Amino acid sequence: MGRYISSSEAIWRIFSFPIHEREPSVQHLAVHLENGQRVYFTEENILQRAFETPKTTLTEFFTLCQKSDVFGQFAKTLLYTDVPRYFTWNKIGKKWEPRKQGKPHPSIPGIFKAKTLGRLYTVHPKQLNDRVFNTYQDACCELQLLEADNHWDLTLADAALTSTPNNICQLFAIILTTCFPTQSSTLWEKYKNYMTEDILHRIRRTNQCPNLDFTPEMYKEALVLIEDLCILISNLPLSHYGMSSPDRPAADLVNTDLQREKQYNDVDLATIIVNNKPLLTAEQKNIYNRIMLTVDADQGGFFFLDAPGGTGKTFLISLILAKTRSQQKIALAIASSGIAATLLDGGRTAHSALKLPLDIHNKPNAMCNIKKKSGMATVLQKSAIIIWDECTMTHKHSLEAFHRTMQDLKGNHKLFGGTVLLLSGDFRQTLPVIPHSTFADEINAYLKQSFLWTSVETLRLTMNMRVQLQNDPTAQVFSKQLLDIGNGEIELHQNTQYIKLPDIFCTVVETRNELIESVFPDILNYYLDHNWLCNRAILAARNVDVNEINFHIQQILPGDLMSFKSIDTVIDENEIVNFPTEFF
Repeated sequence: MGRYISSSEAIWRIFSFPIHEREPSVQHLAVHLENGQRVYFTEENILQRAFETPKTTLTEFFTLCQKSDVFGQFAKTLLYTDVPRYFTWNKIGKKWEPRKQGKPHPSIPGIFKAKTLGRLYTVHPKQLNDRVFNTYQDACCELQLLEADNHWDLTLADAALTSTPNNICQLFAIILTTCFPTQSSTLWEKYKNYMTEDILHRIRRTNQCPNLDFTPEMYKEALVLIEDLCILISNLPLSHYGMSSPDRPAADLVNTDLQREKQYNDVDLATIIVNNKPLLTAEQKNIYNRIMLTVDADQGGFFFLDAPGGTGKTFLISLILAKTRSQQKIALAIASSGIAATLLDGGRTAHSALKLPLDIHNKPNAMCNIKKKSGMATVLQKSAIIIWDECTMTHKHSLEAFHRTMQDLKGNHKLFGGTVLLLSGDFRQTLPVIPHSTFADEINAYLKQSFLWTSVETLRLTMNMRVQLQNDPTAQVFSKQLLDIGNGEIELHQNTQYIKLPDIFCTVVETRNELIESVFPDILNYYLDHNWLCNRAILAARNVDVNEINFHIQQILPGDLMSFKSIDTVIDENEIVNFPTEFF
């Protein structure tokens, strides 16, 4: 966590000797409008600053060019950025003075050139036209600082030719929430008729009026549908994406959140229960009965399901969700990662559902960003059970923030406001990742270090269902070896303290080429077979290794290797003056 400084370097720093030099030197040049210089004043010199125009490198450049001597005539031939090469800036006298040293000018006596560079902030020509826009985004679009929406325009145009209005609305919602177009309102105005055609058709049939045209009410209904999709995807309204949210009562938003958690089909839920409940093992059935008894009692509870991979955790959780929802109760399913969330019916990430702060590790007293009268607050208040999967990679501050939020929403001091919370995961797997931290920081961040953990009831799944279903003795051995690694019960190399893999754990190869040949044997004859490729993969811990392996395999395949690179540049060379390097 520190660095060593030798005695020589320490003495050098104590005496303030220069550590490094800069070659060539750089002179900052001021840029401002006429009579728009910055003024720095104190109580003593305020009157002097008010009556005397402050001199800057820019105003004195104009003064220098007005002189009739040889230096003034030469300055007229220079660009503003080239002045520091031939003149020095006198900070006390606030004026440009000719250099006394340097490379003599070949034809003008008394002029010397140095390597000094002039540096000024680039001014966009359109910044000087005094136009004011309503939003920063509109100003950036006018200055051509943002990418155009041509790609999304063409995407919607293509969809308008072949897709239904509902599909176009879904596509538009996806573009808004994931692609962030710069002119979303323009896209809506251009394609709103295509997104509203089904509404127009329905109203024409209902009113028996085939000549009826689009109305603002129809557009409003389509916008409500699109906003519902945006809330479903990102939990953010249309106003967040540069569009006007449709005018509808606040209760409608609340009903939307509630409807999302009650949209499950009773027949499908009953089928899941009937088909899967008999398949529970004795271990799973005990946990299932324990959780459902607590949900039915409506007295709250805090559980942790300790379940290594392959023990049927997702199967059990899905059954608990189905059973609770079949009773017309709300069961909220969240997970710490997006992949885990997709495995649960109606699952969402914890950050999306609970509005957790992104820098939660720096906020020990944080709260979830959920307003009391919002739809999500109503869902949390009415939830019979909340299941948080893969919780072991969650920072303890996230759980504590959720605990305080639930107490606030439900107006009591009970654990999580009296709601049943079921955490699930495996502490043998990934713990919270804390950037630039020590091992102690990561240990201090995981859930077992939270003050809430003393109140948890731990439930365990130990039977590996993959082993039982496949009836494979080698799978049983492999499962035990994984648990031994997670429990720290495996032998380590004495010199490196790395895990020493058992001889029967896997096949170890010596070189990368041997690894590629083992996973992709005879690839020249099978590289066009998608099924063959889908059954094999090479995993690596670092991206650099992935890139090297990919590049090596690409070199083996026949044909010419083509790399397509992106570059930030202007298409029209005449516009290059409007886009300096800083913008790219």
